[in-house]
Amino acid sequence: MNKKGFTLIELLIVVAIIGIVAAIAIPNLLVALQKGKQKATMGDMKSVGTALEVYTTDNSMVPNATLVTLNTATYFIPFYIKVLPLVDSWGTAWDYASGASPSDQYSVTSYGRNKAVDGGMTVMYQVTRLADFNYDITFSNGQFTLGPVVKK
Repeated sequence: MNKKGFTLIELLIVVAIIGIVAAIAIPNLLVALQKGKQKATMGDMKSVGTALEVYTTDNSMVPNATLVTLNTATYFIPFYIKVLPLVDSWGTAWDYASGASPSDQYSVTSYGRNKAVDGGMTVMYQVTRLADFNYDITFSNGQFTLGPVVKK
């Protein structure tokens, strides 16, 4: 018998090795995808916040309108931000709030992966892990007041 080929045992070992590698790699890939969405959301929030800061500098108050209204306002889009993102990376609309007019106080909030308001999250930087993607992220008055932090 001079037939060349793989035995059943050899094939089973290769399949087992591929399964072990996949079991290790897939969870890490899923976390990396969510972390990318989280960082993209934070970058978009910072861009929106920068546009609001520049508007506030020019007009001595933040716009007292929704972001959807600002998206169609010709005074805001071409001058303060080129493209105004209306949703976060998970597809949820931002929650934009401004103080009583005239005011220079504002906040932009993303509700995270679970798209729900996380109650009790009032302390600055209460989120404890970067890999917790369900918590809210808030950018207020030029800084992140609620969001992921690295625990030391």
